Amino acid sequence: MKHSFLRQINAGVDWRGIRTLLNKKYTKTQNAIGNPAYDALLMFKILLLETWYGLSDYEVEERINDSLLFSEFLVLDVGFPSPDHSTISRFRSELTRLGIMDKLLRELNKQFKKHGISRIDQGAIVDASIVDSPYAPDGSVVIEVAEDREDTRSDKARTQEEAYHCELKSGKPGVDSKARWVHKGRHYRYGYRKHVLTDEQGLVETVLTTSANCSDTVVLPELIKKSKLPGGISVLADKGYCSKKNSEYLARQGLIDGIMLKAHRGQVLSESQKRFNRMISKTRCLIERTFGSIRRWFCGGRCRYRGLAKTHTQNILEAMAYNLKRMPGLLVLQGAK
Repeated sequence: MKHSFLRQINAGVDWRGIRTLLNKKYTKTQNAIGNPAYDALLMFKILLLETWYGLSDYEVEERINDSLLFSEFLVLDVGFPSPDHSTISRFRSELTRLGIMDKLLRELNKQFKKHGISRIDQGAIVDASIVDSPYAPDGSVVIEVAEDREDTRSDKARTQEEAYHCELKSGKPGVDSKARWVHKGRHYRYGYRKHVLTDEQGLVETVLTTSANCSDTVVLPELIKKSKLPGGISVLADKGYCSKKNSEYLARQGLIDGIMLKAHRGQVLSESQKRFNRMISKTRCLIERTFGSIRRWFCGGRCRYRGLAKTHTQNILEAMAYNLKRMPGLLVLQGAK
């Protein structure tokens, strides 16, 4: 990552809204040993540095002490002690407990609207990606597992799954008992599913985190509701979201149905339906670049922490880091128009 990047971010982002939101919710005035607490905005920016540079709490502590560039980004005076790794960990856990990560993403995205580089008023794209947990149970899978994007299991099978995870929770403390198995392609994967809504250039607007076995089709209404989309825009999605309920929901919300069509069993799509799918696919594929960039830039797609809430915090941090990483380039393009 270029050294000028952090200066570009500080120049392009008005942090006052983020600071106000943090100070409203994060009210700690002292640290664990009674000293004055670090500035909440400084701590938040440290979490972004960890995400951009792939650093652990220990590693970012060392880099802050050694790097003038990091200190400049954090507005931390030279010689002033940086937060230690335990302080950083507690801050991240407190943000998770407060449940304000989604509000922080919305507040940060206001910067993109302010600069005129958000295109959410022109259309939205929806997709999902599995986030694998390294804290999976040992041994072979002994329960019936949901197929990717379509859970057709019986109630008995789902009850057996819950019993299986209750047993894991009580007997194997190293296992993430909130994660779930899903069968995708030829592989069984254990973890969570990250449901994302972006604008038509791939900037992340909304993130919803569920267990990996949660069907995309079921989650779409909740994701749309959480996004508070303006009426009259198109919502693009692949055929995994194709259902009568989803089409009816979009119509009730005053949104244009851009879900790719899926042939019913024993039938084939008409030529006009195939053309429709090709037209949607040309724009919809941009969200796949978003997922790919997050995996490539930030080693996304793998849980750093245990539990649904902490994984959601990670997903939001990666979304904010991704949007901000693209901001300088988008501002250049905006100025060239």
